[in-house]
Amino acid sequence: MDQIWMDMYQAAKAVLGERTISDYVTAGGVSAAVRSKSGKIYVGVCIDTCSTLGICAERNAISI
Repeated sequence: MDQIWMDMYQAAKAVLGERTISDYVTAGGVSAAVRSKSGKIYVGVCIDTCSTLGICAERNAISI
C-alpha cells in the first residue's frame, strides 16, 4: 500500500471510537480521512442521531 494511503488510514484510525454524546446521539463509530492537494490530511467521524439525521464521517472530514 502506498505511504499516502497508510497515512490516511492511520489518521482515520486515530479518531475512530464510538462515543455516547447523549441518550439520542452517538459519534465516532465510523471515521474517514481526506487528503487535500497540499498534502494535509483532514479527518472526521460520523454523528448518528435517533432521528436518522446524522452526518457521515466523509462529509465531516471534508467540511473542516
